[in-house]
Amino acid sequence: MDVPSSRPIGYTWRSSRWFIISTVSIALFIELFLYGFLVPMLPYLFEDRLHKDPSQTQRLTAGILTLHGLVSAISGPLIGHFADKMPNRRTPLLLSLAGCVVGTILVAWSPSLVVLLLGRVLQGIAGSAVWIVGLATAADTVHESDMGKMMGVIMSFASAGIISGPMVSENPQHSSPVYSDNSDETTTLLPSQTQIEPHDASTTFGFWIFLLRDSRVLTALAVTILTTAILTSFHATLPLHTGEAFGWTPRDVGIMFFLLSVPALFLSTPAGWLRDCIGVRLPITISLALHAVFHVLVGVAGNKHFPWTTLQHRGPALYISSIICLGVLRPFVTGVGPVEVTASVRAYEKETPGIFGPRGGLSCVYAMTDVAATSGMTIGPAISGFLRERFGYTSMNSVFRVVYIILAIFAACFLRSK
Repeated sequence: MDVPSSRPIGYTWRSSRWFIISTVSIALFIELFLYGFLVPMLPYLFEDRLHKDPSQTQRLTAGILTLHGLVSAISGPLIGHFADKMPNRRTPLLLSLAGCVVGTILVAWSPSLVVLLLGRVLQGIAGSAVWIVGLATAADTVHESDMGKMMGVIMSFASAGIISGPMVSENPQHSSPVYSDNSDETTTLLPSQTQIEPHDASTTFGFWIFLLRDSRVLTALAVTILTTAILTSFHATLPLHTGEAFGWTPRDVGIMFFLLSVPALFLSTPAGWLRDCIGVRLPITISLALHAVFHVLVGVAGNKHFPWTTLQHRGPALYISSIICLGVLRPFVTGVGPVEVTASVRAYEKETPGIFGPRGGLSCVYAMTDVAATSGMTIGPAISGFLRERFGYTSMNSVFRVVYIILAIFAACFLRSK
């Protein structure tokens, strides 16, 4: 008599490494699509729908983006703690994706500022959960030597989400039907994970304290926080600055975000492969140094105090070309935090097996890097909005130049090479 198999249908291929990575990549694509969809719409939402004074647009834009990051940063440690206690990772990933969809519906519908804020809070919590659970699931499937390539593949999908979100939202009347296609597909594709052992809750805070004494981890987290902060400064300042300096429309702004993001779609995987081959130190040090150069050019483009940038169409041309170059450099910086912190944790785990519990603390790793990224999302819009209003767009980018130079020095000193 045949004994029926206890494994569900399709277990073998649904539990394969590349299928799990592909599924997580799709989940992160959806989360970033829904996040990016909002950004070019903010001036329209505040001025036309909510009837706010245009003089308040910069402040409100910075505030709404800051709120998303603040909520994510607060919820991240709790999500990481409970993610390791769940019997599988499929359920929290599905719930977090559903939360992203509902939050975006609230934002797109928002008849009042209260509803808009509620939608952003829900987006922040759910988006943080997608990243933490998704990256922990993917990291469980790959060896340390392949972490760079894995992060490269995932970041390619994430970049596609960031690109397509603002492009779809260029026209405000697209703001209602954008959610319908993807959720059911991801629900169907999500693999049934094997049961996991709960992580000992008493080790969670010790995990954080232990790792935050490591200079390599601190440097990786600093790079994550500050580069994310500067990246989100574009969300808070680019639409208003380009509208004032060049008279650009929301469609033009969407194209700028496209140019900033599309290189990562093609370069994230090669950048990950390069990290696996030669280590993180050299690529990120060079990239950070070049970021400093191009932020200077972005800041002076179209500034009347620099006449050579305002002749004929030189200002817009210089701005566009600098944005493209920053987009090309981004893949060599993005993902460094998760790769380096994971490598550090696995090195400690190899020296002292079980030091971080039976699951190796991967959910806590990605909670830590998610808190770093969302902290950057919190401070970025607030600081950039303040600097632009008080000192101007050129001075703001000069501050960013100094930050990138300092980060390049720390990366050269503390990050690993092969």
